[in-house]
Amino acid sequence: MDTDDLTPMAYDCILYANAATDVLKSELGALCSRHETEDECLRGMLQRVRSIEKHAKEYLESWNLIDEINIRIFRQHVKKLREFIEKVLATPIKERGEVEE
Repeated sequence: MDTDDLTPMAYDCILYANAATDVLKSELGALCSRHETEDECLRGMLQRVRSIEKHAKEYLESWNLIDEINIRIFRQHVKKLREFIEKVLATPIKERGEVEE
C-alpha cells in the first residue's frame, strides 16, 4: 500500500511519529509498502510502535540518537502514537476521512 492511499486519519499516524523522531516517521511510511490494506498497515505500525515502546533505549541506540533525544520525552511521544494508532484502528474506515485523488 502506498501512503498516498491512506485515509487522512491513518496518514496522521505517520505525522504523529515525526513528533518522536523523523526516523520513526520514515520507518512507518516505508512499512506501508509491505501491506495490502490500511488496517493491515495500521496493525503493522502498531506492532512496531509497541516494540519500540518496550525497547525505547535500544531503538534510539540503534539509530545513534540516544545522545540527541530525551528518552523520557521520546517515550511519551511513542505512547501517544500507540494510543492514536489504536484509536484509528477502532474507527470504522468510512469515518477516517476521504482519500484525496
